[in-house]
Amino acid sequence: MGKSKSMILKLCLLGDGGVGKSTLAQRLASGIFKSDTTITIGVDFQLIPIHLNLDDGDETQRRVDVAVWDLGGENRFRVILPAYITGADGGLLLYDTTRYRTVNDLMDWVTIWRDNTPKGIPLYLIGSKIDMVSDSNLPMLDMNRDDLRNYLNIDPHFYISSKTGYRVNEVIHKIVKEMVEQKRFLSTV
Repeated sequence: MGKSKSMILKLCLLGDGGVGKSTLAQRLASGIFKSDTTITIGVDFQLIPIHLNLDDGDETQRRVDVAVWDLGGENRFRVILPAYITGADGGLLLYDTTRYRTVNDLMDWVTIWRDNTPKGIPLYLIGSKIDMVSDSNLPMLDMNRDDLRNYLNIDPHFYISSKTGYRVNEVIHKIVKEMVEQKRFLSTV
């Protein structure tokens, strides 16, 4: 039996500067937290092998290579974002749960995404740095969660921590699986 072709998918990390895109990319690539990241100028790339079970009747894990595009979040880089987003198979839109100001720009990011990707390409909303939110602020964060998800019309919405690894693997496996299913669906249309 012949060897199956490897699938390469493009995943974009979007959001304002300082929300944790680069630390998430590092966590995905190396499994460790790197706190001393610098500003991303334009875009940075990581190729990450993901092993997962697909709903295709085959019980063996499949390798999917994910090209993670860490997009610079500073305003001065926004003019080049459409070129980087084009061809994406999925996206993670990050905001910093400790800096409410980063929530204010989310609709701008959603607009950039939707203007440059076909309808149906998955985009997940990610509240990063959840490890830095005090227990007393969690109820307020959860109260705003549904409002934010409805306002942006994005589902699902996850909280993660690149520092502790909280829910990082769950999110990446979920979106990669959805990206594979979407790519398979589009190839049959």
